[in-house]
Amino acid sequence: MEEQQTFDWIESYKNSKNGVMDYYNKKIMAPMVRVGTYPMRILAYNYGCDIAYSEELIDLKVMKSTRFVNEKLKTIDFIAKDKTLCYRTSEKDVRNVLQLGTASATTALEAAKVVCNDICALDINMGCPKFFSVQGGMGSALLSKPETIKDILTTLKRNLNGIPITCKIRLLSTDQETIDLLRIIESTGVSAIGVHCRMIPERPRDPAHWDRLENILNNASFSVPIIANGDVFEHADIEKIKKQTRVDSIMIARGAIKNVSIFSKPSPIDLKQIIQEYTELAYQTNNSPVNTKYVINSMLNENNITTNKEAKAMASARDYETITQIWGINDKFKQYCLENNIEINNNKNNNNQQQEDGANSNNKKTNNKNGKKTKLDETNNNKENDIKKQKIDEEIVQTKNIINKEE
Repeated sequence: MEEQQTFDWIESYKNSKNGVMDYYNKKIMAPMVRVGTYPMRILAYNYGCDIAYSEELIDLKVMKSTRFVNEKLKTIDFIAKDKTLCYRTSEKDVRNVLQLGTASATTALEAAKVVCNDICALDINMGCPKFFSVQGGMGSALLSKPETIKDILTTLKRNLNGIPITCKIRLLSTDQETIDLLRIIESTGVSAIGVHCRMIPERPRDPAHWDRLENILNNASFSVPIIANGDVFEHADIEKIKKQTRVDSIMIARGAIKNVSIFSKPSPIDLKQIIQEYTELAYQTNNSPVNTKYVINSMLNENNITTNKEAKAMASARDYETITQIWGINDKFKQYCLENNIEINNNKNNNNQQQEDGANSNNKKTNNKNGKKTKLDETNNNKENDIKKQKIDEEIVQTKNIINKEE
C-alpha cells in the first residue's frame, strides 16, 4: 500500500512539471535572494501568481547537489554538499522557474542537468548588480559579454530537450544598446526575456524607467514575450505598467514582499493574516526557521513596521515555537506537531535547521577517551552559536537595505 501511495504522488508530481509554459499576460513573482524559497512560492500561487521564480542559485552549488525524494513532505529536495537544503519543489509548485547564477555555458549545463526534470523552466540571472554575483562574472557582469550570453543560452537550448530557457536583464546605457542585446538573446531561441527597468548602477531607491521600456517597445518588436520588472507596488500598477509599456507580462519583487496578495487583490489583505499563512506553510514544509524569520522581517521592513511589539519580538525569535507565539498561531503549531509526532523542543527536529547547523555540530570537539564534551568544548560551542546568532540578527537589521537583490 505504501509503495502504491508513493508511486501515485510521484506520478502526479511528474505530470505537474509537464505543462506548457506560457509567458503571455502573466503575473510573475521575481527571483529574490532568501525570499523566493519554497513556502513563499506556494503562498504566491495561493494569491494568484502565475509563475514563481526561485532565488538565484549558483551553478556550482546546484551541480554538486543530490536529489532526494522526501516521502514525508511529498517534495523533491536537492541537498547541497554541505548538507543544507539547496532547492525544494513539489506538485504544488506548479510553474516553478529556477534562476541560475552562472558565467559559463559548461557549468550552467551541468547544473541544469541536475534539476531539469524537476522544474518547469530555467532562468539565467543577467541582472543582479551585487558584488557576490558580478565578482564571479555572473549577474549583470554578463551584460557586457554578449558572446558569453549567446553561448550560455544556445548551449542550454541545444541540450535540454524542450525545457523553456529564459533570462532576466537590466537596461543598458542607451535604448539602442538594449534593443541590440534583446535581439541577440531573441536569436538564441529563449522562451521569454525579463527586463528590469533600471540600469546596472541604479538601486531600488532609484525610480524604475518604465518610459525607457516603453520607448524600446515602440521602436522594436520581438518574437518572444517581454516581461517588465520594477516598481510594481500595488495591484493597480500591474495594469499601469502593461498599458504604458505594452509588455507581455509583469514581474513583481518588492510589491510581493510587501503584500503577496498584490497578484489578485485590488486592496491588500491584512499583513498579519499574510504572515500567519506564510508561517503555517513554512513549518508545515519544514522550512528553516532562520529563513522564515528572514522572510517575515522582510515583509515587516517593506511595510516600514519596525517598532511594534511583533517586530521587536521577531528580533530574538529562534524557532517556530517563538515565531508562532508572536503571531498568535501557537495552538495551531502545537496541534500540527502533535498530529505529526514532532517534538517541539525549540524545533530541534526541524531537518532544515539541522542541515544548516550540521557543519557546526559535526565539528564539535569531543573528549578522546569517552566522547563527552569538556567544559572548554561547551564554552567554545556556545561562543560559536552566539556569534552565529549575532550575525543572523545583524542581517535582519540590514534587511531593508539588502532585500531587493533582483528588484
